[in-house]
Amino acid sequence: MFTQLPRPRTHVVERVSLHKTNPFSLSAVKRILAFLLLMVLAVSILGPTSAFADESQTGAGTMTDTITDPQNLLGSDVGSVKDAIKETAEQTGVSVRLLYLPHFYEGVKPETWASRVLESMKPAHDTVMLAVASQDGKLVVAVSSNSQAWLKDQTSVDQLSQAALEPVTKGRNPDWVGSAKAMMTQVETLNQNQRHHRVMLIALSATAVVLVILAVVVVIWWRRSSRTGAHHRKSRAEKKEPKPTETVSELSDNTQKEAAS
Repeated sequence: MFTQLPRPRTHVVERVSLHKTNPFSLSAVKRILAFLLLMVLAVSILGPTSAFADESQTGAGTMTDTITDPQNLLGSDVGSVKDAIKETAEQTGVSVRLLYLPHFYEGVKPETWASRVLESMKPAHDTVMLAVASQDGKLVVAVSSNSQAWLKDQTSVDQLSQAALEPVTKGRNPDWVGSAKAMMTQVETLNQNQRHHRVMLIALSATAVVLVILAVVVVIWWRRSSRTGAHHRKSRAEKKEPKPTETVSELSDNTQKEAAS
């Protein structure tokens, strides 16, 4: 029984005409779901490293900390999928989890169920989970609630879902490996777009700062030039003013004083 947890962004594609693969009896499905629940509880309590210290990968399927594939849908290509998960984490910082089941848990909406499963794993920041119910024709992409805004944006989630869906539906047989890798390629594309957007914002901010500085410099220069020009004009005006002339009587008085002396 799941506890109430914050719901991450999800996108669900229901009733897609997926080709049914490896039919399971009801009892087998119950055993798989019970085992998955035990794995989820183990991860929640012990953490991924302890719970999956010994990775289980046999001809019957794969059960690791990043891949749950009891139907062996990934087959012999599981190694290349693991490498893609590792490369995605190194290139983008996004952790990827893959969950393949014949059916989702009955009585719960797929997106709600996927969200609860993902959050119960206590995922790292920026975690994306692809959950597939191969026998129900349902595909869900869930992003952890502790992800960055660019990743958990609903538009991004929709693009991830579409990328994962196309390889499954375009051919006669679903390409599960191509589906997982296509989703991870889309993660890298979204990450690159985010980086470019960030660079553009930084460039625009730097340009705005430079323009403001130039505007301040121009204003200061203009004010100083205005004050200097006013001072020069005042000086020239003072030089051009005529000196007061002496009257004839003043000149006569001055001459008499000089003669007397």
